[in-house]
Amino acid sequence: MKQYSISTDQASMTLLAQHMKRMKIWETIGQMVHIQQKTVHHSPLEKLQDAFLNIISGGRGLVEINSRVRPNRVLQAIFGRQACADQSNVRLTLDHCTAENVQQMRSALLTLYVRHS
Repeated sequence: MKQYSISTDQASMTLLAQHMKRMKIWETIGQMVHIQQKTVHHSPLEKLQDAFLNIISGGRGLVEINSRVRPNRVLQAIFGRQACADQSNVRLTLDHCTAENVQQMRSALLTLYVRHS
C-alpha cells in the first residue's frame, strides 16, 4: 500500500477509521445489506463508503463527493479506499436502494449497536 503523510487534522479521521475497522462496521454492513446493482468499477458497498466519507468530511450533499472526497487521496487511503466513485454513480446506487435495503441497513446498525454497546 502506498504511504501518505497524515497531517494533524487528519489524525482524528485515522483514529475513527481504525476504530471502525476493529468493530468490523463495513464488514457487517457488507454482509447484511445487498443492493442489487451491477459493479463496474466500485461495488455498491464502496459507493456507500464514499457517501459516508463525504458526510464525515463535511459534505452537505452528494455533489460534493467530486470536490471533497475524490481529490483527497489521503482520506480515501485512511479508510482503505483505493479510489472514489463519481458522485453521479453514488447517487445511482442510493436510487437503487429499496425499502428492503433500508431495513437491511437498520438491521446491520442494530446488530452493530448491540454488539458494541
